[in-house]
Amino acid sequence: MMKSSTQRGMTLLEIMIALLLLGVLSTFVVNVVDSVVGLWQQGERRGRGDLVYASVAERFQADLRALHLGERGWMVIDDYVARPATDETAEWRLPRLRFLATGAGLTADDSSGTHAVEVMWVLVPENVLKSRFARLVRVAQLESTSASLRESGAASSAVQGVNSTTIVDGVLNLTIDVDGSSSFLSDAYSATHFPPSLNLNIERVSGNSRKKPPRLDGSVDGENANAVLRGIAPATLPPMALVGEEWVRVGGSFPRISFTARGQRSTLAVSHSAGSFVYFPSLYSSRHQLLNYGKRVVR
Repeated sequence: MMKSSTQRGMTLLEIMIALLLLGVLSTFVVNVVDSVVGLWQQGERRGRGDLVYASVAERFQADLRALHLGERGWMVIDDYVARPATDETAEWRLPRLRFLATGAGLTADDSSGTHAVEVMWVLVPENVLKSRFARLVRVAQLESTSASLRESGAASSAVQGVNSTTIVDGVLNLTIDVDGSSSFLSDAYSATHFPPSLNLNIERVSGNSRKKPPRLDGSVDGENANAVLRGIAPATLPPMALVGEEWVRVGGSFPRISFTARGQRSTLAVSHSAGSFVYFPSLYSSRHQLLNYGKRVVR
């Protein structure tokens, strides 16, 4: 008996279905890989930022540990005019912290360890022309009666001197506050002690988030606006963003963002053309305890 066998190839329809399924599967794989890579990049950026801020916070804490708690000790938290107002921009003020420390606690600034050291932490503009980016600068000098950092003029000049060091750049906003208040004068606060702790809060943009920030897909004007952005999404959406030189309160989810409040942080609400940069800063915060909870040591 003769055994018959039938050999049958794939039809054109089956080939097309197979190619379609392969295309769908490939798209799915590519999307998954893109998502994983994006999350990895965001985590890596956040990790680097955490390490940078940890270094800043450690340096800040080391200075505060050296605070002069004697009768001559002083501390001032205030701000200064970094850029005066114009017809198109509001006055730009930046914060600074100044205090007297002991040389014994800051031997890198006083090798003998016997003098008092004046310390200042201050934000200064990275570029005086059309930029809201600033550098966090530390200034330390031996106590001076002729050019004390307590004087605003001397403090401004000292930023350009040999005793100033850039701690971190790419800062968009910084506050140093005591119990939620960002203004503090030690003699007005109390004649017997300093605040027990200070809060350091930094909003910073670095790496690709600064080099290649998202852009507006269309123009924006008016008090409130909805915007579509193009570019890489931030790791997390902060409560406020910088569009050009205007701070806005943001909502929604990337890439569709709503501007719920315009002209925040002493900026003006202005129109922005398509392609304008939108910066989403990463937020870092730490609480710093003062030695002896800020109580003065009176002899």
